[in-house]
Amino acid sequence: MELKKAEITGFGHYRNQTFEFLSGNQLFYGDNEVGKSTLYQFILTMLFGFSKKSSKKRDYTPRDGAAYGGRLWLIVEPYGEILIERFRKVNRGKAKLFIEGAEKDEKILTEILAPLNKVVFQDVFTFQQEQLTQIDRLEEKELQTSLISLGITGSQQLMEKIQTYQKENQQLFKPRAKKLTLNQQLRSWQDLKETIQQQEAEEENVQKAYQKIADFDQELQDLSEEQKKLQTEEKSLNQKKSHWSLYEEWLELRAMEKSRVSEEEQKELRHFYHEYQNLTEKIQKKEDELAQLEQGQESDRYFFYLDHEKEIQDLLHLDVPIMRLKDEKQQLFQNKEDLDQILLNLKQKWGWTEQTPPQDLTDSIDSAISKVEQLNEQIRQKELQIQWLKERRRLAEEEIDQLEKKYPELLNSAKTQKSSLFFTLGIGFSFIAAGWFLSMPLNLITFAIGIMSLGIAALKSYQKKNPSSKIKPTWQEKLLQLDSYAEEIFNEENNLKRLKQQEQKLNTELQAAFGQYNTMQDWHVIVQTYRNDQEKYEKAISDYASIQGQLTTANKQRNELEARFQFLAEWLPIANKELSEKQEIVQKFSAQMQETKMTRLQQPSTLLAQQLKQNKEERNQLFADYTTLLEMVGLEQPTEIPLWIKQWEARQKKLTRKDELAAILHPIFPKDITHEQLTQYLAENQATQEKIQEQTNQVLEEKQRLQLQVEYLQKNGTLDMLYQEENRMLSEIHETALKWSTNQLLIAFLSDLASELSEQQLPQLFKQTSYYFALLTNGHYQKVLLVDGVINAVSKEETFAIYELSTGTKDQLIMAIRFAYLFMQKERSISPVIIDDGWLHYDSTRKENLAKLLEEFGKDYQVICLSSDKEMVSYYQRLEQSVIKF
Repeated sequence: MELKKAEITGFGHYRNQTFEFLSGNQLFYGDNEVGKSTLYQFILTMLFGFSKKSSKKRDYTPRDGAAYGGRLWLIVEPYGEILIERFRKVNRGKAKLFIEGAEKDEKILTEILAPLNKVVFQDVFTFQQEQLTQIDRLEEKELQTSLISLGITGSQQLMEKIQTYQKENQQLFKPRAKKLTLNQQLRSWQDLKETIQQQEAEEENVQKAYQKIADFDQELQDLSEEQKKLQTEEKSLNQKKSHWSLYEEWLELRAMEKSRVSEEEQKELRHFYHEYQNLTEKIQKKEDELAQLEQGQESDRYFFYLDHEKEIQDLLHLDVPIMRLKDEKQQLFQNKEDLDQILLNLKQKWGWTEQTPPQDLTDSIDSAISKVEQLNEQIRQKELQIQWLKERRRLAEEEIDQLEKKYPELLNSAKTQKSSLFFTLGIGFSFIAAGWFLSMPLNLITFAIGIMSLGIAALKSYQKKNPSSKIKPTWQEKLLQLDSYAEEIFNEENNLKRLKQQEQKLNTELQAAFGQYNTMQDWHVIVQTYRNDQEKYEKAISDYASIQGQLTTANKQRNELEARFQFLAEWLPIANKELSEKQEIVQKFSAQMQETKMTRLQQPSTLLAQQLKQNKEERNQLFADYTTLLEMVGLEQPTEIPLWIKQWEARQKKLTRKDELAAILHPIFPKDITHEQLTQYLAENQATQEKIQEQTNQVLEEKQRLQLQVEYLQKNGTLDMLYQEENRMLSEIHETALKWSTNQLLIAFLSDLASELSEQQLPQLFKQTSYYFALLTNGHYQKVLLVDGVINAVSKEETFAIYELSTGTKDQLIMAIRFAYLFMQKERSISPVIIDDGWLHYDSTRKENLAKLLEEFGKDYQVICLSSDKEMVSYYQRLEQSVIKF
């Protein structure tokens, strides 16, 4: 088989594209995502049909509604040129086959392509990167089986015969089967043996058997009713399946929204387009006539004036709005400067900014001010109290000073008086004691001095006890009062200090709340000032925003007025001019053109210009009249109307088709269903029917067996008849088992023969593999062998198992084996070889060697490479091989 041409109508992102294929080796080159894999999938689909939709597979259905499919030309001997045409929504995706121009049934395609099928095409004749890791430890037995399955050993007929015997045996016996001949015979024989063994024991259970037979009848009736329901449901599901392509089309059409434009509106749009085109043609004709009558820039200015005379006259009446806008902007700028000054003063006073605006004073501020006032009052009271205590202490001190001046003895301390008393007593007792030891008259003198000392001591003691009995208590009381005043003053001063600290703390907190403002004033005054200034600040901010909005509006009005002058920019020097200046320029231009108009009023060009202006006004009015209709249909220009009408008519046809399909399919599809659900329901229905059929067969078998048992038990000579039946069954089982055993022996013999034939081919396979592998590796490896069931590569120095090779070398070895497989069946020309970037692990040398191999291999095969590798393109060009760019 050889591919000649692919014509893609719609597949993935391809639309109406054709690819020509050459004989031999060729490279299709393009950037990533250009569609190489898509081309391969198109070839696969044309040959073997559309794949089922799956979330794990890429869907190549065109999203723009294009026909999904195309055509593929190929040459197959001995049929000649064959055309395969396949579209997803035509004939449920089945192919149309044309052989030498004559249409054939799709079933013939399978016969023509045999032994090629989708699996063999993908696994054998397609080279993709992920496949190059699948034979890294392929053993000899697996290689032999692969050779046989591909039919390249000459033993295809043996394999077919083996399959015939296997199928025949599968129809005779399987260990777990129930309906096969030998299985049924063995089961019947087993049942008969049990019947013979249990005949006597079961005779008394005849009545029970009759009851059980009645139960079987009821169960069979229930199963039959359920089977009928399932068959009815299966019929409905098959009807859905047969109409599925129409249902898919219906679903797509149902997703379309009904056109919002009626037939009358569409006709009105046609009428508008016709009238608009007529006026446009008249305008073009008159413009051409004017171009011939008038030449020069001044005529252009004059005709420009005539076309825009009304707009120019309207501009001349804008003097009042322009002056009003100018005065308004000046007033707004003045107000803005006043507000800027107010905000600046408040910022300097309180430190307010846009980032730190004034905060509302909370109740805590008023509470803190009230506490400060209370503390101030308490401090004032404390200071007055301390002042009064100090005054009382001063009076007490003056009274004590007067008493001490009047009674100096009050100043002697008790300790001094006591010491003096003890000293005097000591002297007296000392002299008295010394007089006892002295002689007369010294002892008398000594006694006299001692007695005098004791008398003085007694006098001092009396004076101590009664100096001034009335004055001293008063003096002591005054001293106690003085100490009390001092202690009370000390405590009150501490309390005053604590109150002042509290006052200072609250003042600090309040100071923080009012920023850098001078807080030497009364707090109530400060709070009132703060709130007044806050209100003034907020009003200024509000007024400022209002002025900004008014300025924005004024600027917008100015821009609108500027825009009205813009159409004159190419004809008058109005750039970078104020509005009033622009108006003066326009006024001069209008006066000049009016003079020209009076001069040229009777000239033919003037009449023609007036007609042209009238036609343009008519066309503009026509466009304005139909603007609403154009907006409703989503158009901006009349030139878009023809395309829109064509699209509208196509949409109407689809809506008509939707109604037709709805009438057909709504009874069949009362509810929406997906293809996966339909397939699942069919599979579940069939599985349930098979299960019910098996149950029915089992119940029938049980019923028949029970009926036979009852009949046997009711007749004389039943055992003799059972024995005869057993002999007959054994004869049939022996005959069937002999046939099954004979087939098994033939299968084993033919399998051994096929394996022997494949072993004869293995040396040739590895000889060709060695040649290709040496070519790919520049002669570094000379031979490929099987050693203990593992593929080995032999170099000049040593031998490596395939799993010991590097990734790139292993890829080369596997590719050499694949090409050797294909070389051994080159005479049959089953399929072209397609390679999709199968050299990702290759360096430059390996890529060049692969290009050489493909050049040689292309002499016997059609080789189609799909690649985005620029380097491979250079090798193909160097070897003078065909390169086709996407």
